[in-house]
Amino acid sequence: MIELTNVKRSYPGFTLDIDRFSVEEGTITGVVGLNGSGKTTLFRLITGLAAPDEGSVMTFGHQADTLPVSLKKEIGAVFVDSGFPKWMTPADVQSVLKAFYDSFDPAQYNQLLEQEKLPKDKMLSMYSSGMLAKFRIIAALSHSPRFLLLDEPTSGLDVAARREILELLQNYMMTPGRSILISSHIASDLETLCDDFWMIQNGKMVLHESVDALTGEYGILHVSDSQLEQLDLAAVRAKTKTPGGWDLLVSDRKFYQENYPALPIEKGNIDDLLLIVEGDH
Repeated sequence: MIELTNVKRSYPGFTLDIDRFSVEEGTITGVVGLNGSGKTTLFRLITGLAAPDEGSVMTFGHQADTLPVSLKKEIGAVFVDSGFPKWMTPADVQSVLKAFYDSFDPAQYNQLLEQEKLPKDKMLSMYSSGMLAKFRIIAALSHSPRFLLLDEPTSGLDVAARREILELLQNYMMTPGRSILISSHIASDLETLCDDFWMIQNGKMVLHESVDALTGEYGILHVSDSQLEQLDLAAVRAKTKTPGGWDLLVSDRKFYQENYPALPIEKGNIDDLLLIVEGDH
């Protein structure tokens, strides 16, 4: 679906520099990184809203910044800082979507509005944050895109609203040939939803791993200064100093459990991964 090769895009004070990045057909891929790491720039390149200074950004096998309209219509996008005017109602938005997309399905659109209990004739300004988040997803799904790009779609929502959005996305993926690229600060959402994830740090991709490998093979090891000196570091991917010693991200949790049974080790997770890699010494 998506492939970036040797891409650079510079702004004052920031450069995105990606050797390789891809989203495979039939997968849900996450992008994780702290604020300012480059996620929004990456998404702008993929959708053709920005062009690379160097390298290749391919969407559906075409250069993203010159993607023909017929293929742009195959993308559904939800950005955290954009949406429909608040004075519009979902009924108004239906007219807009019908005009833009030949594949817009009013029956599906209205069925999803009813399913999620979103009033069709109520102005969006009267919607709660959870209702707005669900509405943006429904609007993006309504023309049956092949590729769905989501920038923080569950940010600021409660557990119930997030679960409903994740269910919408899982139902979308039941049709073969589709893919999702999603960023989120809520690690549990990505670990539940995604097949794989990329970690971006200071404009560079520093890790690509499957979620199964992260939770099944990776670990977080807590050691003192003296224990660190005695430790086999072959599977240590990153480490950060703590008041009591060190936190280590290791890619072979079983190895350390078997060879250092006295040391505390936890299963790998995205939140700890971010903190350790960002604080890596």
